[in-house]
Amino acid sequence: MLRFPRPSLQQAVPSTTASVLLRCLTVCVFICLAAAAGFYLLTAFTEDISTHRREMNAAAYKAQIYFDQREALLRYLGDSVLAGNPDAPAADSEGVRQLPLDGPGGQPGQRLLLSARAEHTLQALQTHLLLIDAHGAHWLAGGEVDVDLVHLPSLRALQARSGSLEGADPVYWLRPGDSGVALAQPVQAGPQPAQWLVLLLDGAAAASMIDGQGIGGYALLDRAGQPALSSQAPRLDGAGWKTLRERQDDSFGTLWSGGLPRGVALVKSVGNDGWRLVYHLPPQLLLGDLAVPLLVCVLLLLLAGVALRLIRHRVELQLIEPALQQHRRLLENLDFSSTVIDMAPVGICVLRRSDRALLLSNQLLRDWLGEEGEHSDWQAPWRGHAGERGRGLEFTARDGRQLQVLHAACRYQGDDVLLCVFHDISRHRQAQAALSSARQAADAANQAKSAFLATMSHEIRTPLYGVLGTLELLGHTSLDARQSQYLRTIESSSSVLLQLISDVLDVSKIESGQLSLEPTAFSPRELTESVLRSFAASATCKGLQILVCTDPSLPTRVLGDADRIRQVLGNLLSNAIKFTEHGRVVLRVRQVQREAESSVLAWQVTDTGVGIAAEEQARLFEPFRQVRGAASAQGTGLGLSISDRLVRLMSGELQVVSEPGLGSSFSVRLPLPVLAAAEDGPTLLPEPPILVRGRDRELVDSACGWLCRWGANAQPLLGDPALLDHDGAILMDGEAGMPLAWSGPRVVASIEGGDQPITAGDGSLVVTLHSMTAIGKALASVQHQRAAQPVATRTAPPMPLGLRVLAVEDNPINRVILAEQLRTLGCDVELAQDGMEALQRCREQCFDLVVTDINMPRMDGHALARQLRDDGNPVPVIGATANATAEERERCLASGMQGYLSKPVDIARLRKALTALRQGDPA
Repeated sequence: MLRFPRPSLQQAVPSTTASVLLRCLTVCVFICLAAAAGFYLLTAFTEDISTHRREMNAAAYKAQIYFDQREALLRYLGDSVLAGNPDAPAADSEGVRQLPLDGPGGQPGQRLLLSARAEHTLQALQTHLLLIDAHGAHWLAGGEVDVDLVHLPSLRALQARSGSLEGADPVYWLRPGDSGVALAQPVQAGPQPAQWLVLLLDGAAAASMIDGQGIGGYALLDRAGQPALSSQAPRLDGAGWKTLRERQDDSFGTLWSGGLPRGVALVKSVGNDGWRLVYHLPPQLLLGDLAVPLLVCVLLLLLAGVALRLIRHRVELQLIEPALQQHRRLLENLDFSSTVIDMAPVGICVLRRSDRALLLSNQLLRDWLGEEGEHSDWQAPWRGHAGERGRGLEFTARDGRQLQVLHAACRYQGDDVLLCVFHDISRHRQAQAALSSARQAADAANQAKSAFLATMSHEIRTPLYGVLGTLELLGHTSLDARQSQYLRTIESSSSVLLQLISDVLDVSKIESGQLSLEPTAFSPRELTESVLRSFAASATCKGLQILVCTDPSLPTRVLGDADRIRQVLGNLLSNAIKFTEHGRVVLRVRQVQREAESSVLAWQVTDTGVGIAAEEQARLFEPFRQVRGAASAQGTGLGLSISDRLVRLMSGELQVVSEPGLGSSFSVRLPLPVLAAAEDGPTLLPEPPILVRGRDRELVDSACGWLCRWGANAQPLLGDPALLDHDGAILMDGEAGMPLAWSGPRVVASIEGGDQPITAGDGSLVVTLHSMTAIGKALASVQHQRAAQPVATRTAPPMPLGLRVLAVEDNPINRVILAEQLRTLGCDVELAQDGMEALQRCREQCFDLVVTDINMPRMDGHALARQLRDDGNPVPVIGATANATAEERERCLASGMQGYLSKPVDIARLRKALTALRQGDPA
């Protein structure tokens, strides 16, 4: 069995071979560049040597001509020597001067015929003619120069050299003194000539003729290698010149001495007497010629070296180092992965997909499954099913451990493999079992709590019904002012207690998940106006201005739980009125988003109350949470918590913006489906136009929008109406407290008005400010020339219902109260204390309606309704119960009842239910 590989980073990290190769490549490139530079320098050096050699050859050729001319002149003068009678005229003697040569050793009458031309040539060639005999040297022609004749060779020295040269008319080269050049030729033929003609050359002229441009140093060496003329006299004794003196043949090449190059030298023979002309170029001159190319090459090589180093550095940084780092990271990742796998709290293995062979595994898995063998957990069914589609496999190991296997297909070392991960879920299963038991216990406790709260609610609502019903009946009796005040106080406290019970029950339902929504079709405008009108009286009593502003673009009908939305808005309005001492409370609704058949509506409740501090806002929606302050003792602290949970249950959000001392703003956003429905508002006409007057521009714009939506030509009234052309226009006046001189028809919207218009003393129609439908209908009646009928300020009492009702109630107090409420509504009432008695009475008598309690001994209300239907009795049945839940209502309707009332039941709700049933509608 193989373990997961754990590479050693020290061994696995690659060597710097790439860097070494890169450096070698850089060095090779630099060597190639250096070789190219050397080749260039060699070419330049060779060309420079060739140039100097040509210059040397040119100088040597010029020097050769120079000396050849003087040798030729000397031979010519030698051929001009005659012997015989000196008085005999010579041929062509005109312009010829005869120089006698009859001295010692000379023949009688021997003379030198020197023509004027020859004499001119002597002067032109800067030479001087001498005669050397036994008496010494004598000047013959060419003038005398300041030369010590003692340094000239003696006659005996010349005679000693006689015959050393081959050929006719040999010319001997002489070195007078330490320097200088002279040419000598014997006057007589024979082994020991007694007279010699010597042509003395001008040393400076000869030196200037030998010297040349670019030839370096030069030397004219005699037969013994001694310099007759030289530009390097102080250095002639050096090792290099010694080598040159030893050379006898003509040559050109490098001069070596002591194993070192001493320059370049050219050796040329001059004349026939063994004299040599040597030109020498020292190394300094050659290096000087190559200084610029050498400097350029060195600079280029330096630049190339720097560039190559930079390139190598950049390649290392951008290519080699990242590759090495990537390789190092891969090794580190591999090592890290191996470490993680070995230390992972899960078992891991790799199986080959083809044959399910085990390739790798970690230590933890081997500890769980043991070593691979025929009877180990490695051969469990999970191995054969690994790779099949599914979320995973679970099996129990031999030691009782519960393992879960997850797998994923991947590639490993060229094979298709399965990566299997094993989780020990033993504790998880135990925790699940414990959690399931705890959940069951919690559900049981929650159900017990809900049952307890429902029971308590039922038990409290039952006597509370007696209290509220008695108070309501008491209010229909004759009371003085103080008694009426006491009665209102008791009713208010009882209403608060009833609201507290309802809130506690709602919290219980929400926490237990039993609260469900009942979507119905409703008009968002009418719902908003209805909610606000229910709080208008309480706001007016506190001296607050309460307003409603609806968006004209609202859909006509939407689908939602209208009762829960009404509850949320009621809680927000109640708090706003409760915590506002002066100013106003505004309820707004608008459409913020519309997509096909869905709309997002936003309700906003703003007030000018005390405001809420930022630290309080964070915990504002917690149950029983109350804001600290002067009004903190008001309420139970459940309203906002319930509202927030209801909004979230309807997939909406509830937000608050508040500032202490400035007021608060609560916003509710709900997504609601839009239902197709016809416009339910009044039908208005474009003519006559309608002018809308009001103090709040927002409300004026809202009213104009609704009126235009219903077909009217409505616009705000701006400026003084006396200046406007308003013939025939209708004024919709929203400022009842500030009368306006208006001669035309007028509809006044006032908080004191009702849904039905009332004709005031000035002929204007007065309707409620909180209903756009009422305002629209009043304007429509004016447009159609239908004046409203005068209505008394006090509403006429409702007509008696005249129904024969059987009231079934087991609680004696509630039975009496229910009977009195029904009689107040003008009903003939029969009483029964349980379902058995009521069933018997229904079998014996006929009733128009049965109002029954649900929870009763012997036979409850559900059984009574079912039995009546079984008997074929169609009498309508209304159930009254203290269990104010949607489930209870559904049970009532399912048992055959036509209506449902939650206790405590007031007279208004009872009248509404009975009237609906009499009209054939469900209660």
